[in-house]
Amino acid sequence: MDEVELLWLADRAKECHKIIEVGSWMGRSTTALAEHTPGVVFAVDTWQGAPEIPQDMVGPQGWLFRQFQENTKGLPVIPIQMPSVEAAGLFKRAGLADFDMIFIDAAHDYESVKADILAWQPLLKSGGLFCGHDYGVFPGVDRAVTELLGSIKLPAYSIWVKEGENV
Repeated sequence: MDEVELLWLADRAKECHKIIEVGSWMGRSTTALAEHTPGVVFAVDTWQGAPEIPQDMVGPQGWLFRQFQENTKGLPVIPIQMPSVEAAGLFKRAGLADFDMIFIDAAHDYESVKADILAWQPLLKSGGLFCGHDYGVFPGVDRAVTELLGSIKLPAYSIWVKEGENV
């Protein structure tokens, strides 16, 4: 993620008390959000990485998750280690909706991005910020975002924001 994108996330987080980040990897964007929110960031990821990553590096005890924990240590971050759509269902069933900001940056294929948008958008509070990453980078992201959300804005390189949201 580019520095301009990180600065944009940090600036938007300043007024958000409940943030969901879908896809956290090693926590770089998570840190930008968490260092600036007056609230909490729920970081949703499996920490399984990509198929080419050795299995001893992923999972609940793997290097990738430990690196995420180290990078977000002491910050208001709650890691949710499960698949995105499953986590959205958990939040919905628990009555934990009305998020101020939802940032989608997990898998980049069309079906995954589509599923993430459909699962998480209903959990956004009215007037909240629905956004994501890698528009113009991965065709699957572009197709799913355009198909489901229509008009979007690109306020910081490949960060997309649903048109009409608080940009």
